[in-house]
Amino acid sequence: MLFNSYIFLFLFLPFCLGGFYLFAHWGKSVPAKLWLTGFSLWFYGYFNPSYLLIMIFSILFNYVCFRLINATGPNRSRIMMAAGVLCNLGILFYFKYFDFFIENVNAVFGTSFLLKGILLPLGISFFTFQQIGFLVDTYRGEIRECTFLDYALFVSFFPQLIAGPIVNHNEMMPQFDKIGKQKLDWDRFAGGVFLFTLGMVKKVLVADTFGKAVNWGYANVLNLSGVDSVLLILFYVLQLYFDFSGYCNMARGLGWLFGIEIPVNFNSPYKAVSIVDFWKRWHITLSRFFTKNVYIPLGGNRKGRGRMYFNLFLIYLLSGIWHGAGWTFVLWSVTQGGLYIVTRMWQLHQKEKREKSGKAKAAGPVRGQVVKVAGVLFTFVYFSLTCVFFRSETVGQALEIFRHLFTGGIALPAEAMMQSFNLDEFWYVIKLLHLDSLPYSQMYLGGIITVVTMAVVFFAPNADEVAVRFRPKAWNALVTAGLFLWCVLSLSGVSSFLYFNF
Repeated sequence: MLFNSYIFLFLFLPFCLGGFYLFAHWGKSVPAKLWLTGFSLWFYGYFNPSYLLIMIFSILFNYVCFRLINATGPNRSRIMMAAGVLCNLGILFYFKYFDFFIENVNAVFGTSFLLKGILLPLGISFFTFQQIGFLVDTYRGEIRECTFLDYALFVSFFPQLIAGPIVNHNEMMPQFDKIGKQKLDWDRFAGGVFLFTLGMVKKVLVADTFGKAVNWGYANVLNLSGVDSVLLILFYVLQLYFDFSGYCNMARGLGWLFGIEIPVNFNSPYKAVSIVDFWKRWHITLSRFFTKNVYIPLGGNRKGRGRMYFNLFLIYLLSGIWHGAGWTFVLWSVTQGGLYIVTRMWQLHQKEKREKSGKAKAAGPVRGQVVKVAGVLFTFVYFSLTCVFFRSETVGQALEIFRHLFTGGIALPAEAMMQSFNLDEFWYVIKLLHLDSLPYSQMYLGGIITVVTMAVVFFAPNADEVAVRFRPKAWNALVTAGLFLWCVLSLSGVSSFLYFNF
């Protein structure tokens, strides 16, 4: 079930909220949790009933591991933790990487093992990592008690089930304990509606519009000009930005409707001044997971510079592999990790120079602003170029786009690509004003939408910042209702979120 679908908006969500608050109003904590857990399982099983069996098995298995870790001594608990983690990784490997592994074995050794064509269960990367984190925290002594119902809700809570964020027990369990014990906060509920609506605007009206142009571009790679290639790269990073941040906004907004705070997972990454800053803003909870469970256990920065750089490179490599089974994701992660390490080297070098000189050299206001703008532009352009690997189906396709980027020549953008932006609601205005008779009128909307979205990305406060300041008033209620209605009327072209693929 998708957030941006009629069944979710007009059947699932109203009934889920109604039953939840009915039980909560009566002070019935357990029935309210059961209701929310049951609806979360329905939400997941709606995609494919077989997915639900996999999730239920995963929940049961990991809860047994949790109980065994707490019930045994230090040595055996370590064995149980390791066994639980390895089993989770084994299941993830089978569903997500088995065919990729067999393909490469066949390519290297000339064998002909058959591929299984395994269908990847939605969200398995997210809820598997979340449960691995739970088991590791249990072994560390951070979790002693947890009922099966709370654990099942922790894993299956539908707003963050399919595409994150990857939450920790200490973020969610205290909030679950308050279910049925606190009154409905109407201001927070209204803020949740507003944030959810902003997220839906990002997804339905912006990301999916750019997505049409991107899909055309990748279906016609051989015919792209140099200008088309530039636009294709730009359109994809804008689609990815609004798609992922839209999901995160919708997830947090839904959490607020139930009185539950979901951590921020996306914080204006395209405003980052360096790749180090970027990865503090993009998919925040995945970076947190790898830092806590891989980087620090391997020694972090405590065992010398060389070991630190190796550890950093490793978590970026793992991050790329986590995103998908393909060499394109490996190359994408290598490009991210490589620049991250170079940047960290430079930052440490500059820090040492300042320490030796005994004083901090402050840049003037003008120079500081120029450096900041240059850093933002470089980071954005670099990330945009590396995302060619992220989006491409094969390395060859990515290289073909780069070839056209530099050798495709200069020409007007392909009309078929730009027509993706000619939404009916805007195109009628252009016709009404007789602008369609002007030269290149088919490209006006594409240019305007791109410029406006770029301005939002680089200069506007993000949706989370706006929602925190939101207070219910007549005028913003009308604006929210208008945007919601616009999105609902645009759902005929409903599409899944990009991160569902990972």
